[in-house]
Amino acid sequence: MKNNINNELDHRVREVLEQSEVVTDPMHQLGDEVNPKSLLVKAYGLANEQFARIVGPHDVSTNAVMGDCRGLVGLLSKLAVPFSDIKCNDSFPYGFGDPISTSIYYPSDISNLEKLPVINFVGGILSNQGHYTEMITHWASYGFIVVISSNFINSTIAMHLLGFLSLSQMNRDPDSPVYGKVDLANSIVAGHSAGGHATLRTASLSDEALAMVDSDIRISGALSIEPGPLAIGGTVKKPTLLLTGLADVVVPPFTWPSLWMLPLIKKVPAWGATALTATHFSPLRPLVDNEFAGITTAWILYMAKGDASAKEYFVGKNYKLAKDTQFIQNALNPLRVSRNALAENLS
Repeated sequence: MKNNINNELDHRVREVLEQSEVVTDPMHQLGDEVNPKSLLVKAYGLANEQFARIVGPHDVSTNAVMGDCRGLVGLLSKLAVPFSDIKCNDSFPYGFGDPISTSIYYPSDISNLEKLPVINFVGGILSNQGHYTEMITHWASYGFIVVISSNFINSTIAMHLLGFLSLSQMNRDPDSPVYGKVDLANSIVAGHSAGGHATLRTASLSDEALAMVDSDIRISGALSIEPGPLAIGGTVKKPTLLLTGLADVVVPPFTWPSLWMLPLIKKVPAWGATALTATHFSPLRPLVDNEFAGITTAWILYMAKGDASAKEYFVGKNYKLAKDTQFIQNALNPLRVSRNALAENLS
């Protein structure tokens, strides 16, 4: 079974690599006004102003092939994220393609760059890779290789491991655009919803377990956005940022994220924040409406690149996340921005 998946993956990757195309313009600046057709609340706050308003310094290329979201689930995705130009690939149940799919996003000038850190992302149950295009393209523009994998269930470690396997193969393939450029030793695992609890489970794996995929893999940090319930914080081995949304009725922030996830992460530094106005579909929105766009970009820059301006949001007595008005700050509110003792003592 594993060999069949790998052979299919190799075949598919070779087919689509030639279709790579530029998907972002690094000089593009998001408008200052909300799209008049949108009923969504525009994202705001310190991190969004600093890290989400202008994309990074690199154009971004991808091997993903996207089109309109078709079928019943495609229609439902458009209803969930109204007034956005959301796209999908043809993976089942959005089309008749293989339900297991993997795509990469990377700086278009990668041939002129050193090895780049990895973001290994998995979306929510019944999601399609195309739903997250804006957010992951934005991350890639800051000098990351982003791999997104999906089997439309996305609830186990399998898709993160497939993402690592895909990049490991591409890194050794002279015909791959990321040949020799993948820094697997500097990887961030990330996910939304079902992919969010899968992220916590992947961040609980030992280096020895990950070495069964590739001996170079080292996870630097974890980013769990509105995670599903199937993980516990006590097993997590990597620094973690856990984000929830106050208007999320699928993953209510006062339930499992606040019960058996964030409070139990004690072996490594951990931060938690609940975004005002954010719904469960915020990560699928255009950047101007995505409450998580800025802080997630700050997190990956801090974790993988040690960026000094991004570090200010997480480290120090007056860390900026605790001042960002996009997130609950009221000292009497249990959903306020928080960090554990290990994060508190970082310098």
